[in-house]
Amino acid sequence: MTDETIGAIPAETIGTDPIYSLEELSTACGVQTAWVVELVEHGIIEPHGRSASEWRFSSLSVVRLAKAKRFDRDLGINPAGIALVLDLLGEIDRLRARLNVLKDPRVTSTDRPGEHGT
Repeated sequence: MTDETIGAIPAETIGTDPIYSLEELSTACGVQTAWVVELVEHGIIEPHGRSASEWRFSSLSVVRLAKAKRFDRDLGINPAGIALVLDLLGEIDRLRARLNVLKDPRVTSTDRPGEHGT
């Protein structure tokens, strides 16, 4: 087992239920809690709970944190830049999904969003 696989979370456990505390998330992802707090402040990950001591994070937060960590490590992008990149990647995914719907020959023109049949 390599250092990168320690603390790996199986894909089947990914979900939206808040299960990780701030400390557990930091440990699982190998980052400092202060950096996690900074990611929360930039809206990159969203905790459940009012204060840092009550915060709970879902497995989806682990995925977003891992992406943020790679952007920071590999490209030197700061948290504000990471938030922007993740927003843009999300928008690209939404546009691709919409394009796939528009290209689907099984969808009639009246079924397509924004189009009306004649």
